[in-house]
Amino acid sequence: MSEYDHQYTGTLPVLPVADVSNALACYVEQLGFEAVFTQPDDNGVLVNAQVQMDGCHIMLNLNPEAAGKGGAGVYFWVRVQQKPIDALYEQLLQQNIKPVEPIADQFWGDRSFVIKDADGYLIAFTQAIP
Repeated sequence: MSEYDHQYTGTLPVLPVADVSNALACYVEQLGFEAVFTQPDDNGVLVNAQVQMDGCHIMLNLNPEAAGKGGAGVYFWVRVQQKPIDALYEQLLQQNIKPVEPIADQFWGDRSFVIKDADGYLIAFTQAIP
């Protein structure tokens, strides 16, 4: 994991989570994101972590009071570029991650699916149909 270098561009969504270590493990080990930054407090408890996949960056922030509310209809779209979206979908199914919306071709030219993370946030993975 690299030092935090402020090199992302665009919007950086910050998701309140109940446990940054657990959320980070979910995003890295199950969903395939890369951890690019972690910030522990003086007791070693993670209070922030940033993950990225194909240029999409998300900050996970320790905030138990706001965690689990799921963003009330907000989706985070991750444009998958490094692997076929069907392979990612099958990989997540094998890890018993149940889709909220199954993989499908969309009328606007993408193939996509939606999952819900451990804190209730909707993550849409999408890829342009060749």
